Amino acid sequence: MIRGPNAASAPPLARRTPWRGAWIWACVFLVLVTWTPVLGVHLRNMSVADSRAGYVIVVFSPAASMREVFQNIAAARGAAVGPVDWVPRAWIVQSAETGFAGRLRERGAWGVYSLELLSVRQILSCSGMVRPS
Repeated sequence: MIRGPNAASAPPLARRTPWRGAWIWACVFLVLVTWTPVLGVHLRNMSVADSRAGYVIVVFSPAASMREVFQNIAAARGAAVGPVDWVPRAWIVQSAETGFAGRLRERGAWGVYSLELLSVRQILSCSGMVRPS
């Protein structure tokens, strides 16, 4: 667009974009810094004892193949109930035999957790926002 010698020019938009991006990254950083400790406490509180039996959530290494995951669950004398969709290599599993959680850990499970792990109320109780149920 051609402008006259006395026409006012609009400030370039390119100068504003870095500030907007910096604010977005600052907000992401604050959320991570705030919620990482809360989620760490939640994972610690939801971890089950080695003697646990029944329904649990088990997390294996993302590098493990599905075949290895199923073999490890079967070797621990358990059965897969269903996957946790948003976490790779995480399954809801069950066994009636005492010591199931310990056997899963012996076979390479990164973590064995209570089904309460997926409860938003439990996550918020770790932060002090709500009372534990």
